[in-house]
Amino acid sequence: MKSSAAENLLLELRDITRAISDLDLENEADYESLHSLQYDQAQLREQIDQLSQMNGFSYTESDKSILLECIKLEKMNNEAFAQKRQAARMELNRINESRKSKSAYLGEYTQHVGYFIDSQQ
Repeated sequence: MKSSAAENLLLELRDITRAISDLDLENEADYESLHSLQYDQAQLREQIDQLSQMNGFSYTESDKSILLECIKLEKMNNEAFAQKRQAARMELNRINESRKSKSAYLGEYTQHVGYFIDSQQ
């Protein structure tokens, strides 16, 4: 029975991980879904961890294959997130560089007000 409970949790974890993979990271509307799915994923991992700590628990071959699939999907997700993070860094660097070059050519013009008195002899 423990294995069946573990298998159900692992299948749910796999489905959530697939749902994360299917999200469009370019769409800001999916950010809330991503956050919610990642929270659910963390909760499932905690439940699986608690279940695996029970005495006499062992994963079946089916459980192990589901775990391997989850790990593979998670690696793919991490690579996609890393690519998006790198693209965002590059865009921020480009913006910062353009600000620097803009300020380099736009110095403030100052005019000093004063009087010049020429002494006449």
